[in-house]
Amino acid sequence: MSAYIDAQFQSAIGELPKLAWFLPDGTIAAQDTSPSILLYSRSNTVHPAHLRETLSQDEIAKLGPKYHVACDAMVKGEQPVVSIYTALAHSSGDNPQILSTSKAMPELQAGFEQVPLRGRAETEVWKQMQPSDANQPRRSAQIRRRGVDFFYSLAALYSGPEQEVTRIGLFLHAHEGKIIAAHVGNIRGEWCADCATPTFADGIERIYAAENMFTSPAFAYPVLMLDSSTMEGRAISLVTFTPSREYSRHLFYEYVVGCFK
Repeated sequence: MSAYIDAQFQSAIGELPKLAWFLPDGTIAAQDTSPSILLYSRSNTVHPAHLRETLSQDEIAKLGPKYHVACDAMVKGEQPVVSIYTALAHSSGDNPQILSTSKAMPELQAGFEQVPLRGRAETEVWKQMQPSDANQPRRSAQIRRRGVDFFYSLAALYSGPEQEVTRIGLFLHAHEGKIIAAHVGNIRGEWCADCATPTFADGIERIYAAENMFTSPAFAYPVLMLDSSTMEGRAISLVTFTPSREYSRHLFYEYVVGCFK
């Protein structure tokens, strides 16, 4: 995958986002010790959070068994850093993961709406997805924000007696619907380790679970935040396209097997 996302964060603020977690009491556990951090979540605002305390190594080790977060923080031979922060942000959904940085991205804005795919964008998407015939089961959605010149569409084709997904696509569109970049792939074999392949009945959210969309002058196009979790790991993906329209993805992964005992 392209290193574009990493490079733009490093260029703009000198660091990459880190995984953080909502705790049941409304506080945030983050891999930082800065007096304040910024939180990237489902919220339409990138909320600030303020340091309450930095945890000891023993306290960090208890986060997994107690709260089922920071599950692989205690890597053998390393000394992880985790602090507790307070913020106005609130958890939503099943995945407690969010992202944080200690510095603000320039002019960053957040928020999205997911709506049906229609018009020229819909026509162009299915032309590129190449369904076998007009009746092949399919799902799609549009991710957009008012006032942003570009938007994304998500698409999936399904086949077979179980109507399992066979082809997926993420498309970047200009405001009038024209596709200007795409990332399309065929699904062959297992979807992920020990998990069932998504079916038509599961909806497009089982393929692309949109969490947010961010825009900043640091990026040529909007950045999507997706929940990429599987049976073995919780994960957040940031995806976008480079100025030359190459697909770029950064995966933030947390192995959770054994974390819920």
